Amino acid sequence: MQMQHKIKFGRWESIALILNLICTKIFLYFNRLTVEDAGTAGWLMTVFTCAVTLLAYSLLIWMYKKFEGKDILDIAGIAGGKILKAITGFALGGVLVVLAALTMREYSEDIKIISLPTSPLSYVMFFFIAGMVTASYLGVESIVRHNAIITPIIAAGYVLILLGAIPRADLTNLMPILGTGLKDIVLKGLYRTSIFVELIVLFMLPPFLGSYKEVRSVGFISIGLSSFFLVMGSLSYILVFPYPASLELFLPVFNMATLIRIGRFFQRIESLFVFIWVMSALLYLATVFFFAVYTFSKAAGLKYSRPMIIPFAIIVFSIAFIPLNLMSVIEIHTNIINSWGWIAVFVLCGLIMVAAGLRKQGRREKKGK
Repeated sequence: MQMQHKIKFGRWESIALILNLICTKIFLYFNRLTVEDAGTAGWLMTVFTCAVTLLAYSLLIWMYKKFEGKDILDIAGIAGGKILKAITGFALGGVLVVLAALTMREYSEDIKIISLPTSPLSYVMFFFIAGMVTASYLGVESIVRHNAIITPIIAAGYVLILLGAIPRADLTNLMPILGTGLKDIVLKGLYRTSIFVELIVLFMLPPFLGSYKEVRSVGFISIGLSSFFLVMGSLSYILVFPYPASLELFLPVFNMATLIRIGRFFQRIESLFVFIWVMSALLYLATVFFFAVYTFSKAAGLKYSRPMIIPFAIIVFSIAFIPLNLMSVIEIHTNIINSWGWIAVFVLCGLIMVAAGLRKQGRREKKGK
């Protein structure tokens, strides 16, 4: 995996990549999280969160216009030289490593509960590690192409689950319409923009995409589609499961799938959920792990990042065992990653672009004089 940008891929592949990264959390905890934050208005909070994210991305992509073809590390290099580039790379790469470790642990714990109750946790995690390492050795082009093929299948399966749950929906579950109050919708909706923390990967894609227009459209379309699935998921969950019983359910989408009955022959639809769930997990982990290695290697100035794959796999595997249990992982995801991740995406990237823009302007003024 040489550090170069001769590989190019198109708009749809990039959209599928970002879409799966953002929406994977729907299969884990997202729908229940919205109910915990705003009660029966969890879906309204999600609408507000997605709207704020679109506005924040609009501002970032407007600032990015001056740096066409450069990723966030290149922009950090313009702003503060190699030192700031290294600091930015290690910070963003660290976030991606933690995301990979926590998500892998959560998926492995959930699979143990649903399908492999007697298997050791390390045994389940080994298969995810093997998939991540294999995908990283195959390279970014292979990861992106697989996302372009499999993400539509995952989306179609998820939509079928939502449609199958419609007979169980009850409009009275939406009352009171403002849930726990407008204050929770606004305040908690603001810091839940952290559910889009995987947009870090989007700001690593420009060298592979090329033009500014491509980067801009990929961002808006992927955020728009993700917002649709996030809002529909939260709304469906609230319609099917009354509050406060909806606070107690483990794996919200899985529980929705268990309720689906279509005649005598179409039952146990949750098997479809497990299928799309594991596919989404493998794509997510492979993508996040690859870009974590890529980011660290580029920040360190390495020409080749392939030798870093196995050491980073061991690091991710080790970090995944730090939380004591599944509840600890969920608490870290909820209270840290999904509460403060917006700092890495919007604040850090925004400040770097502002600093780089000011420095470029200063250089032009010196040249003019």
